[in-house]
Amino acid sequence: MLRLAPDEAMKGAEHLESRFSKPLENDTFLAELESGILCSLGEDWQMVNVLLTGEDFPATGAECLPVLGGEHVATLGSPFDVLLVLRPDLVRSASAYLQGVDTDALLERNKGRLRVVGGAPDRMTDQLVGCVQAMRRFYLDASAAGHAVAKRMYG
Repeated sequence: MLRLAPDEAMKGAEHLESRFSKPLENDTFLAELESGILCSLGEDWQMVNVLLTGEDFPATGAECLPVLGGEHVATLGSPFDVLLVLRPDLVRSASAYLQGVDTDALLERNKGRLRVVGGAPDRMTDQLVGCVQAMRRFYLDASAAGHAVAKRMYG
């Protein structure tokens, strides 16, 4: 996920794809993560979504916004390889939702749905909680700045 000025977020798929490719090409990935411009869930994005929503691909609700919410911009190769954009008003909604999240309650409620062989071991649940904490900071900063959020999801 990438924080952007609202006008930049509307520049289309080619521009957004180049913005996601940029950190990988010039070693700025860690710097952008540390600065809060970028939030990467890596391969854990679907499990984080299940943790927050209890479903693989939910359609509605504030809990859907942080990971899979937003306007579809493009599909890039497969149905699970997409670009999405959250407008600033939805960034504020996602942030408000995440600020109120009780990760322990979510883990208890959705642990049976988390797709880990043999259940979610402590190491994995700690990692998922860390992802939610990173998203909480990311969305809070994006909301405070009036930014949009572009998302690059892959399967």
